[in-house]
Amino acid sequence: MGKDIIALMLQEYERFTRSERKIADYVLDHQEETQYISITDLSGRCGVAVSTVSLFCRKLKLAGFNDFKLELARAALPARAALNEPGSEITAGDSAETIMGKVLSAAQDTLNNAYHMLAEREVTQAADLLCRAGQVVCLGQGNHAAVALAAWAQFSTTSPKFKTIQDSHMQTVVLSTLSEGDAVLYFSYSGATHELLEAVEVIRARGGKLILVTRYPNSPATAYADAVLLCGPNEQPFQFGSTSALMAQLYVVEVLLSEFVRRAPEEAKRNRQSVGKALTQKCV
Repeated sequence: MGKDIIALMLQEYERFTRSERKIADYVLDHQEETQYISITDLSGRCGVAVSTVSLFCRKLKLAGFNDFKLELARAALPARAALNEPGSEITAGDSAETIMGKVLSAAQDTLNNAYHMLAEREVTQAADLLCRAGQVVCLGQGNHAAVALAAWAQFSTTSPKFKTIQDSHMQTVVLSTLSEGDAVLYFSYSGATHELLEAVEVIRARGGKLILVTRYPNSPATAYADAVLLCGPNEQPFQFGSTSALMAQLYVVEVLLSEFVRRAPEEAKRNRQSVGKALTQKCV
């Protein structure tokens, strides 16, 4: 849309009904929080009916609440400053041995939380999409690009249909050539980055399938994903650089890879043997 959603709400504010103004007031005061709640949550917090929220969205020329959250995330992006990782529990007086123990404990907590957050049905659904896809593109931005690269490195030894692109412009090019049923495995802690929101539109237009690995079940992009794999520590949505978040996502990669290989063990074995032979010859 031409004008960002915040500006549009302010412009239309005097034309809103009393109930619609309650929604606008809440959203304007809780712009980031609104991106991560459901339409039922918003209606409850505003004291209005769910249907009123839907009408409010349509009055803003949007198809529904999911589109509203996408526009809200897009409008908020320019104002977001990079956030530092939260203060750790490491203190100046800690010895190296103490730090080793604390980091180990944090890593164990991260993997344990990742296990409990991950839903079996979503793993099954994601694996179904990977198996049916003609090609699978692994994507991520910032530090999450490293996870996408790691995912591609693992999956590519089992099947030639996996690829990854690091350059953002080339990512758009590749997404714009997707065929119906092709899959995108996207890693995003917040589920609301500018690049992801743009990718969602292209994937939908091409008839592709989105497998989203994220922390937030109600993030703007989640509503448009065909499978959502939840994982990650409890941080602010736009913090970045967290090793814990990356570790949780790598756990998901390993689970998904294992399920993918379990379904076609012979094909994976042949591809891995071929890769191993090529690498051995390269090292001679």
